[in-house]
This record gives sequence, structure tokens and C-alpha cells, in this order.
Amino acid sequence: MAGEIVYADIKTVQTSSPKHSSLLQRTDSYHYGIFQKVGCAVIIILVLIVIVLSIYVFQLNSARHTEANNESIKKVCTGENKSGTNSSIDSSNRFTANQSCPSKDWKLHEGKCYWVSETKNSWKESQADCAMKNSLLFVIRDFIDMSFLWLHLNTSSFYWMGLSRTTEKLWIWTDNSSFDVNLFPIKEYTPQTRGMKCALLSRKEISVENCEKKNQWICRL
Repeated sequence: MAGEIVYADIKTVQTSSPKHSSLLQRTDSYHYGIFQKVGCAVIIILVLIVIVLSIYVFQLNSARHTEANNESIKKVCTGENKSGTNSSIDSSNRFTANQSCPSKDWKLHEGKCYWVSETKNSWKESQADCAMKNSLLFVIRDFIDMSFLWLHLNTSSFYWMGLSRTTEKLWIWTDNSSFDVNLFPIKEYTPQTRGMKCALLSRKEISVENCEKKNQWICRL
């Protein structure tokens, strides 16, 4: 009788041990799953913080760049640049990134500033007026300049532009750069006189006109 009781006790202990081990494994697996989810959440939060900080830094740099451009424009237009009129205006389109113009009288178009007169002057008087505005008599450099003509000029008006012909019959821009004959044709009428050596533009064509004739004009920064 005593031997049977001992056998039963041992058997009970042996059969209960695997159940306890299985319970511990399930608890560990549950805790591991929680830790894994928490770790993933922390990583996602860190990534979002990095993205937000990157956007903030980009916007801050962009604002500083815009402020620097506006300050440069202000210095040129108010005459604070003492290196001279021609040197303060870059013929290679240094102002293509303009965000504002000197005053409401100027027209902002695709980052460039244009001033269109309402009165009429000779070619030389028009050139002098643009110089007083720290600008150039209209010089065509690219498609932006051409598109300004199409969008903002009156169809029936004519304007002096910064192009004239030398005694050697060479066309020169007011910034002393050479004229590219492939840029656009210049219509010449006959007969011509010695005074007909300044370029006059409209929305339809660019032609040769007597420099002493009174016309409207365009200045460009």
C-alpha cells in the first residue's frame, strides 16, 4: 500500500511539469511581441521627427535665400551699389530670380522687372531715362523678354529698345554686347537716312527708325 502511494505521487509530479513550462513559454512570447511593437512604434516616431525637421530646415533656408535676393534688388534699384550703372546690372540675367520690383510702376514678369513709359522721347533721351532708373533700355536676352512683349504691350504702340547700329553698320545692345542676328530679324525700310539707326519694336516686328523720332520706351532690370 505504501509503495503504491509513492508511485502515484511521483507520477503526478512528472505529468504536471510540461504544463508549467508551456505556460512560461507563452508568457515570454507575449512579452516579446509587446516589446517588438513598442520598438517599431519608437522607430516610426523618430523617422517622422527627422522628416519634420528636414522640412523646417528647408523652408528656413528658402526664406533666407528670398530675403537675400530682395536685399540685392533693393541695393541696385536705390543706387547703393557704387560700382557703376552698367556693372550693377548683369547682362547675363543676374536678376532672373527677382521676387519684387522697385515700385508699382514696374511690371514683374517671370522674375524680371520692366518699366513701360507713357510719354514719348528720342532714343537717346529714353536711354538716359533708363540709366537714371539704374536699368537698361530694353535688351532682349531670352524667351522671358519676348513673352513680356506679347503679354504686356499694346498692339498699336511702338517702343524704343536698347539696340542701335554703329557707323560700321553693326548692331550693338546698350550693354555693349553684340547682337545675335539669329535672335530675330530687323525689318529695314527703304529709302533710309543717316538718322535711321535705332531699333523700334512692336508686338509684330522690330524695325529701324530715326533715332530723333519721339516714341515710348521700355526699361529693364
